[in-house]
Amino acid sequence: MRSLLPALAVLLLAQGCATTRFENAPLEAGRTNVERRAVDVSHPDRPLILVALSGGGSRAAALGWVVLRELQKYRYTSSDGAPRALIDDIAVVSSVSGGSVIAAQFALYGAAGLDRFEPEFLALDNTRTLGAEALNPLHWVTSALGGTSRSDLVEELLDRELFGQKTFAELNQPGKPYLILNSTDMASGEVFAFTPKRFDDICADLDAQSIASGVAASAAVPVIFTPIALRNYSAERCARVAVPSWVSNRLKGAYAPYVNVDAFRLARYANDLRHGPDSFRRIDYLYLLDGGLADNLAIHGLLEALSSPYAAPIVAPAGAPGGAGGTVLQAINSGRVRKVAVIVVNARADPAGKISQSASRPGILGMIGAVASLPIDSASGSVNAQLDSLLSQFNAAGGGAPPGVAGEPQFAGLKVYAIEIDFDQLRPGDPAQRALRDQAKEIPTLWTITGPHLGVIERAGTTLLHQHPCFQRLLSDLAIPAEFVDLTFARTGCRQAADQ
Repeated sequence: MRSLLPALAVLLLAQGCATTRFENAPLEAGRTNVERRAVDVSHPDRPLILVALSGGGSRAAALGWVVLRELQKYRYTSSDGAPRALIDDIAVVSSVSGGSVIAAQFALYGAAGLDRFEPEFLALDNTRTLGAEALNPLHWVTSALGGTSRSDLVEELLDRELFGQKTFAELNQPGKPYLILNSTDMASGEVFAFTPKRFDDICADLDAQSIASGVAASAAVPVIFTPIALRNYSAERCARVAVPSWVSNRLKGAYAPYVNVDAFRLARYANDLRHGPDSFRRIDYLYLLDGGLADNLAIHGLLEALSSPYAAPIVAPAGAPGGAGGTVLQAINSGRVRKVAVIVVNARADPAGKISQSASRPGILGMIGAVASLPIDSASGSVNAQLDSLLSQFNAAGGGAPPGVAGEPQFAGLKVYAIEIDFDQLRPGDPAQRALRDQAKEIPTLWTITGPHLGVIERAGTTLLHQHPCFQRLLSDLAIPAEFVDLTFARTGCRQAADQ
């Protein structure tokens, strides 16, 4: 961060007279964004894996990479005789900030691209590169005259190292996981996700949108980077398109704000984006910041993908109730999904620091760090409660836990594996793990991670996943051998996690 401050001071002055470059294109008349992906629920014996990747700069990207790489190692045989790795069963990936870098790279290239992520991104000094480019006088000129911004430097870096100018058209293809890159609408504080249905709300073409712009929007930390600017084309291009009935029904319902205020706000935001009747806020332009401001665990995207009007479509077995329609939650309710693993990778680092031990008022760097982290941590806490609620819904959909052997995590047709990866889970009673925890929490939130710090993340991420009782239980239930599995610990610990 310190290496960027001189460049940022100059750019703040240069951009005072800059025009704004809007990064999206309108839909053609009469068109909507096509969703080509679908969650496959046609094999009930396979686990449905949902992944949320938090923010935290390159530290978060590295931790997400470690977990994905581990999931690639563990294989089982499906009931149709096909060998599968756990990574093949990832159906939905929701991400914010640094987690969005590895999320987009995985969604684009699949498991085959994981080996390239370290040399092409993690091993590079991206912070130094961004600082050097920000200090380049040529960038000052293009910034002042052409409407480019500090976030454009991030987009250029991402395209150069990972995405090669590719657009969402290459992400939105059959067989790829349902990726949700989450950003925060600067004006409303609402989550804005780069998905086809959300881009329908602003009458914009998601297929034409660069992947790098979506990742940059998800990672646009306030002050350090500028917001990504999108234009809302609803008024001029889709004025005759009716507001969806679910929006009208929720806004007109007399009890809607009281029964489910979150659903009411979702409808109100969609209505605002579409310039619908009795709009609360007129939205002609969107300025998108780091998704961690609204939800640093990226759980909001999972919740919407499972059962909201923005839910991912599903592919069901031939002849199943509802056919290819419905939502993931409906598939669970109907018994078409028997195992659900929710993996939340939380790269939050909160080193002890010295601020609370000093009589001197914090300086600008300390204030910037607090402004960026405190609202993010607060938002994560409230959304984490929503995850607990979602897991309870899963358990209820499976009929609850019937009487049986004490500690046995059995559900009526459904097993839920809630796997949260958090540095605080490293065991403080183990000196090696306590030291590893403290080292991981000291890694700064930058676009660069050093070799030694990457080694810490690799050891921490692998340890955390291996010793999680629900991950051990998942391996056991799929008959995947692993020397670290303690079946008694897995049965008891995973049941406790599901009940809490």
